[in-house]
Amino acid sequence: MDLSSKDGHVAKKYAAVVLTAVDRLPDNRLSGYWLPEAAYPWLTMVDAGWSVVSISTEVAEPTPGGVDRTDRVQRRFLDDAAIRLALAETQRAEFYEPEDFAAIVFAGGAGAVYDFPEDTALGTFTAAVMADGGVVASSGYGAAGVLAAARVDETVVRGRTVTLTSAAEERALELAGRLPVRLAPALSACGATARFGEAFRPNVIADGPLITGQNPASAPQLAQRVLSAIDGLLSVDETSTR
Repeated sequence: MDLSSKDGHVAKKYAAVVLTAVDRLPDNRLSGYWLPEAAYPWLTMVDAGWSVVSISTEVAEPTPGGVDRTDRVQRRFLDDAAIRLALAETQRAEFYEPEDFAAIVFAGGAGAVYDFPEDTALGTFTAAVMADGGVVASSGYGAAGVLAAARVDETVVRGRTVTLTSAAEERALELAGRLPVRLAPALSACGATARFGEAFRPNVIADGPLITGQNPASAPQLAQRVLSAIDGLLSVDETSTR
């Protein structure tokens, strides 16, 4: 899909799903991007006609974690030849132009807390996507990508409410106190307000162009909210050219 004004002034051709390049944590536990948090937004946007690309902190095919082949969406994602090709062609953010993107979605997985926050190029790209009218979204630990953007430009989160992996969920996952960044306090320091729902239950917060989900259970609802926000961009653009 090409979201363009009739005079050609605005052209947003793509959506991006950002995946951690960290496939093992320091304690040697397997990590990788959390598959449902990538599969649901990716396929929802593809089904709506958007071209989706894979972005990571390294130019290498990311490794999935949390795979559940009994979930038809995850199974479809893993078996889709076009998606496999897109993953094999994963690039860093600076390979692309942010004005071409209607949305950028950060999938979770604890590895994201290790590589997303310190990637200044990724943060700059994400802040530019939002500044140009695009949607920024994250699921679970994917909020580390939102933090990367907020460290470049605090207006990404300042005055906005977000959600992400809760303390109760971290304890259940045996990750409490083991990650290099405490995301909720770090986002709060940039001006965000973090709110949490029941552990491992769907919870999505949309605050303007920023949409955040608490955990993998939130991925289906998050995907729909992102798509609705993109549709809103299209409606606004069509109105602006009349």
